Amino acid sequence: MRQRQQTGWSFGKIGREEEETFSAVDTLILKAASTDTQPGEEELGNIVTHVAEVGFDPTGRERAGGRLVGVFWRGRRLTASDLLLPAEVHFLRHPIAQAEWPSATSLERYLASLREVVEDPRSGLLVSRYHRQVWQLAVVRRSFELRGPGGGDWVVVEYRLEFGYWVTAFQPYAGLNYFESPQREQQRWLRRPV
Repeated sequence: MRQRQQTGWSFGKIGREEEETFSAVDTLILKAASTDTQPGEEELGNIVTHVAEVGFDPTGRERAGGRLVGVFWRGRRLTASDLLLPAEVHFLRHPIAQAEWPSATSLERYLASLREVVEDPRSGLLVSRYHRQVWQLAVVRRSFELRGPGGGDWVVVEYRLEFGYWVTAFQPYAGLNYFESPQREQQRWLRRPV
């Protein structure tokens, strides 16, 4: 896991160990989530720049899982237990297996499109607590040119503060109702999508 900058920010609803692992930008996100303070344009710019740069964990591994069984990748058919880079797993799940992106989308184009969504000033920024445990910042934009035959009206890129990386990026079938899940608490729009 990459080194996280210690900030000393005291945030009452998280444990001391978590508190010390947040970057300065993560602390800014947490502060916005827990107070009535709305981040200014410069602060939102810092958040967007940070989230766009981090991407998926480049050293992590995820199981391919059942949705990818039989998908041909890097010269062989995948099994559920195959371990892949997180970027590969999400690329294979969403643009390939579920056809959420246009059919000619490559791994590189998928990742570039996610960065473009994060950097797009039309994108919304929603911070929430997920499963009562982890803080996430969702970047949400209309899918526009990114919508494939199995895609939805919106693209979501989820950044998890505790990890410091994206944890998923897809086009939810439920649209913005995806964020109404009872698994999400303490939701706050830092910027609404347009």
